[in-house]
Amino acid sequence: MGAPKAIVRLVELFERNYDEYKSGKYNETQLRREFLDPFFSALGWDVANKRGIAEQYKEVIHEDSIKVSGTSKAPDYCFRIGAERKFFVEAKKPSVNIKESCHPAFQVRRYAWSANLPLSILTDFDELAVYDCRVKPNKKDKASVARIQYYTYRDYVDKWDEIAEIFSRDAIWKGSFDKYVKDNKKKRGTAEVDNEFLKELESWRIEIAKNLALRNQSLSQRELNYSVQRTIDRILFLRISEDRGIEKASQLQEIAKNENVYSNLCDLFKSADEKYNSGLFHFHKEHDRPEPPDELSLNLHIDDKPLKSIINNIYYPNSPYEFSVMPAEILGQVYEQFLGKTIHLTKSNRIKIEEKPIVKKSGGVYYTPSYIVDEIVKEVVEPLLVGKNPKKVEKVKIIDPACGSGSFLIGVYDYLLEWHRLWYIEDSPRKHRDKLYLDKHGEWALATGEKKKILLNNIFGVDIDAQAVETTKLSLLLRVLEGETQETITKQLSLFNERALPDLGFNIKCGNSLVDAEFYNIYQFNMFNDEQNFKINAFNWTEEFPSIFKRRSSGFDAVVGNPPYVRIQILQEIHPYQAEYFSKKFQSAQKGNYDLYVTFVEKGLEILNNNGRLGYILPHKFMNSNYGEPLRQYLSQGKSVSKIVHFGDQQVFPQATTYTCLLYLSKKKCNLISFEKVIDLNEWRQSSLSKKGSFKAANLSHLSWELVSDTEQKLLSRLREFPTTLESETKRIFQGFKTGADKVFITEYKDKKGKCTVVLSKEDNKEYLIESELLYPLAKGGDSKQFTFNDPKRLILFPYKKVNGKAVLIDQKTMKKRYPNAWSYLNKHKKALDAREKGKWKGPKWYMFSRNQALDIMLEKKLFTPDIAPEPSFSIDPKGKMSFPGGAAGGYGLLLRNPENIYSILGILNSKLIEWYIRNTSTQMRGGFFSYESKYIKNIPLPLIDKEIGKKLSEQVEAIVDISTRIKNTRADASFFKRRYLEIKKNIDNLVFEIFELSPEEIELVENEIQLKLKAS
Repeated sequence: MGAPKAIVRLVELFERNYDEYKSGKYNETQLRREFLDPFFSALGWDVANKRGIAEQYKEVIHEDSIKVSGTSKAPDYCFRIGAERKFFVEAKKPSVNIKESCHPAFQVRRYAWSANLPLSILTDFDELAVYDCRVKPNKKDKASVARIQYYTYRDYVDKWDEIAEIFSRDAIWKGSFDKYVKDNKKKRGTAEVDNEFLKELESWRIEIAKNLALRNQSLSQRELNYSVQRTIDRILFLRISEDRGIEKASQLQEIAKNENVYSNLCDLFKSADEKYNSGLFHFHKEHDRPEPPDELSLNLHIDDKPLKSIINNIYYPNSPYEFSVMPAEILGQVYEQFLGKTIHLTKSNRIKIEEKPIVKKSGGVYYTPSYIVDEIVKEVVEPLLVGKNPKKVEKVKIIDPACGSGSFLIGVYDYLLEWHRLWYIEDSPRKHRDKLYLDKHGEWALATGEKKKILLNNIFGVDIDAQAVETTKLSLLLRVLEGETQETITKQLSLFNERALPDLGFNIKCGNSLVDAEFYNIYQFNMFNDEQNFKINAFNWTEEFPSIFKRRSSGFDAVVGNPPYVRIQILQEIHPYQAEYFSKKFQSAQKGNYDLYVTFVEKGLEILNNNGRLGYILPHKFMNSNYGEPLRQYLSQGKSVSKIVHFGDQQVFPQATTYTCLLYLSKKKCNLISFEKVIDLNEWRQSSLSKKGSFKAANLSHLSWELVSDTEQKLLSRLREFPTTLESETKRIFQGFKTGADKVFITEYKDKKGKCTVVLSKEDNKEYLIESELLYPLAKGGDSKQFTFNDPKRLILFPYKKVNGKAVLIDQKTMKKRYPNAWSYLNKHKKALDAREKGKWKGPKWYMFSRNQALDIMLEKKLFTPDIAPEPSFSIDPKGKMSFPGGAAGGYGLLLRNPENIYSILGILNSKLIEWYIRNTSTQMRGGFFSYESKYIKNIPLPLIDKEIGKKLSEQVEAIVDISTRIKNTRADASFFKRRYLEIKKNIDNLVFEIFELSPEEIELVENEIQLKLKAS
């Protein structure tokens, strides 16, 4: 494409006046206006906001640099797509040596790393350096550390395409920027800011806890946890407020320079109490404050050493963190993990940091990504605001009943803040000067009083964990202060005698959302010790939120969140009475080892008013699992489902293996349900590549929750009504064997020598010559492809022989006489077999390796399917030579009643239609795999086949089996055979469509789903 003329002119201008620009007289502001603004405009960015986009969605944010202690407190440019930051640009005047100077490089890396941005730019136009900002910055780093590209102004014309490919607006929209980042993800030294900050907080917790326990030995374990959490929260709140210009710069650092650090900190905390009115700083009884004051922490003793270390390490240049740009979601992610552990005080007053039992057993804590929060909030909250003015919106009450660190409540709050701001602007800013003011960018912003009012009127939360409740409050309070300065807060205090923050004690509460006071009508309070009662934490909704449940429209207008994913079996171990209580309390808790989130769905609906709406992200396993059936029935009966966004095997939580959906419910009955199946998560975030449709609520049966349209519902119902199934057409669906000692029986080595095979035993690492008649190929699940097996590399010593096509156990006498090598080999490993069986097996040791009754038919002509597979992978063993194990590594054998139909049935089982059927009736596993367990495949429909069509189908399948074998055994003509394979497979699919009498519309929807799957993979 080449550089645009504007860039050519800029380069020529810089060349002509080079000495003047480099002299030091030419300042940064001039550079930005005359060179950098047009440079990035040429990359397609709306640098001057000519389109007049609102501040919240401007593509380029120009920060007013506030020089503090020689460092700028904000990057010069922030480039965004929507409201999502993509990269920073830090500008320097041309006299700065970008290539060699350490400080500017550290500065831009520090900003971007703290903001969790992968790439950012440092430039004075003379030079332009691109940094990989996932590498943790260190003040001692050379300027070259983490620098991945370097240009001078003379490179811009020739290398413009290279620069534009990554940093132009179009490139970012098309995904080139993200692809570049992903391709360079595993570079040495990268460290995500959330992981590093979590380590930092955890080290603070240990140091403070140890010192508190040493100097305050009367503290209980609960008091210790409370005091440590409060100290960390207060230090962090004040430090963040400093970087955002709300608190006096470096005040904590000044305290750390002197003695009696904690005493002086307490003075600062008390001063903050007067200024902020937050529960975070609440030390005296006050009228109408719902929570008691903190009468503990001001009387504690903490040594100077740990506090000085902590404070000094959160200031430049020791600290890599720049809190003015750190996103709220980073703090949320960190705190979510941080709260998963607790301080345990031993009898000897020693400190142990342990994972909370429920976190440990359920596999960890996962923070909801911001784009999911935004999606749910928009879907649930937006309809509640339509046609209303701010006065009416005051009455809208929104709650997260398992709020954790507050990510959903922050999302709701942000949405409401922007809605109010735009409403006042559209209604005329001059009419609402008490609600709005002009910020430093000349944009209308909400006044602090209005932000507080919205928070108190609309936002509510509950969590069983007291520390989580305090974290949610902290996150929301930091949101209130965004955009504020020391000056504005001081003005509120002096003019209005009003403190800057609201007390959230009425809004965010600690309690068990699922257990109310009724629990103690069933179980006596004194049955449990104090710690158990704290874990029960019974919560009475109507008493805790009386103004909401006693109004005419009793209940909340919206429920949002990400309820905990905890199997009830885990909860039973921690507190069995709660599990028993749930079975009496909730209709959704009636079956199997259910997951706790199903009860949160039911509870969420219960606390809604008659017009209320609910939006959750949760596992989609309830849609087709046994334990999910009561919830499906509950929601179907009430016609509560309004919309489902199904993520399939797309992973929303990067570190987890939980497959999720967005579930939207309404208290009003929904006759039509919107359904969206996401094929590619990244594409879906840009509102494309997903299956969208709707179907009638009346068709929402308990088995067909993953379907998009009425057409799919009807097709599935018709397939289920077929009188014949795979189960009825098989003599047996049997699982493979399980050996008693794999090391003895299974080998992956063979080398034919006459009648014998060399077996390298994994038991003693020696070679043995075993009679080849007893060695059979062992196919694992992955060896089975559509129609044929890959040649397995494993062999199994199988002490059976074929008699009339069946496997018959070889007696000891025959074994000893006819197969002496095998006899000797097995006897040498008698100890291993004895140890495995522990004396329980009464017969010969070498016969005990399978007792699942499958061996008598293992060597018959059969079909085979893996236990799990991404698509139907039924294969044929026409000569009965293949053996296979059971379990996830193996699969199931199918012995047909009429072996003459084996090829036609094989064709049906591997067809697109049956793939579609399995995808909509089986359980989805990780990595895009589906379960092919007996309970799912036995119901596969098999129609009565017309003799002529059946013959055609058998011929096509025999041909594709032959082609598959040729593909495996040839190199030169592989592409020819592959083309032929695809032609035959298409013929088979068409014949199956004809056999099942599918309509053109039904054929189209089946083929479209398979096509979307292929596109995504």
